[in-house]
Amino acid sequence: MTTTYVIFDTRSGQIVSVHHGAVDAKEARECAQHHRRHDGKISEEHIAVIPVPPGAVDKEKLYKVDVGRNVLVTAVAQDGGVSFSFGTAGGLPKGA
Repeated sequence: MTTTYVIFDTRSGQIVSVHHGAVDAKEARECAQHHRRHDGKISEEHIAVIPVPPGAVDKEKLYKVDVGRNVLVTAVAQDGGVSFSFGTAGGLPKGA
């Protein structure tokens, strides 16, 4: 399975972008920069990327980033938590 890259605000831990299937953290960050051009609230120095290994998230939970440890942690909606859900890609059958 593919690693997911989470781009987040280093001040708050709020997730601003998620890239599943990016080749590496650098590519994920470049993709996030494109989208951030339209939303100038977060400058480059306040953005960081962490990898999330396959199977590390539960689609029933909400997450944010613990900025002290730079790890994904469970959160509640009031914390700005987001959920993760990935469907099938490219028409691949289950288990492929």
